[in-house]
Amino acid sequence: MIPATRAFTLRSEIVDGTFAIWVTVPPGYGADDSALPVVYALDGNTQLAVTAPTGALMMLHETSPIRPFVQVTIGYLGDDARNFLRVRNRDLVPPGEPFAHQMAAHLRPRVDRGVVSEDQYADILADLRVAAGDRFLEFIEYELHPRIVDRWRVDVQDIGLFGYSYGGLFSMYAFASGSPLFTMIGASSPGILSPESEVFRHYDRRVAEGDKTSPPRLHLTINDSETTSPFPLYRDLSQQYLALVDRIRRAPLPGLHATAEVIQGETHGTGIVDAYRSFVRSCYAVRGHDPSTEIAWAS
Repeated sequence: MIPATRAFTLRSEIVDGTFAIWVTVPPGYGADDSALPVVYALDGNTQLAVTAPTGALMMLHETSPIRPFVQVTIGYLGDDARNFLRVRNRDLVPPGEPFAHQMAAHLRPRVDRGVVSEDQYADILADLRVAAGDRFLEFIEYELHPRIVDRWRVDVQDIGLFGYSYGGLFSMYAFASGSPLFTMIGASSPGILSPESEVFRHYDRRVAEGDKTSPPRLHLTINDSETTSPFPLYRDLSQQYLALVDRIRRAPLPGLHATAEVIQGETHGTGIVDAYRSFVRSCYAVRGHDPSTEIAWAS
């Protein structure tokens, strides 16, 4: 149903789970032998249908062209797809991340409305307590990426990662922990809900150790309405987002190039498309076309 997209499943021994993988090639793929960037995108069950076609259309934009890239979107199938809110907690939250009590309170009204059962609610919170984002990162690095390199024509020196919400938390975990795979990382409305987040701990450790490893290009976004949301969860997220920006500004990793954008007029639930577009424009614009809405800083 998504043009130029091929789907397959991949069993992970590292995670002990099976993933649905969708690979979307850009317009004109196969016309020559050039290697293309690859972007790994998360939460495929809800976001494939909006991000992959959006990316393809952006590559065809006549006045603001985007470098073509292969998008690899990761999701779930079967029972895991039906319970993706629970399973994604296992995969996208860093190990040792403080338990998000705000999430428990945020989801409780869904139980009261009958949208989520008591058992599903308990399972979601249980997975938050035993998060294993490190294993999911290793799955991408050591099981999925070699399969993509083997089957598609990609540039192994140009690897991106995009995540939204808890996907943004995972993107920041990959960035802060120093994953060697990625050269571009987009973290949108990252689900950092505690000042004791593992993201901060890993980032501070790298700064304190004087890590000279060239960091990935980083692009951050947040939705303006999250800062004043009636839901405490999103106000807390906004506070930690600002703490993240402040940390990076005060103590940037050597060589870091980072950009940020505030998405206007969108909520946490509706901001995914604009956040994805912001990441793509910021990191994959053809040279000479620089998005004018960015607030950028570099060290």
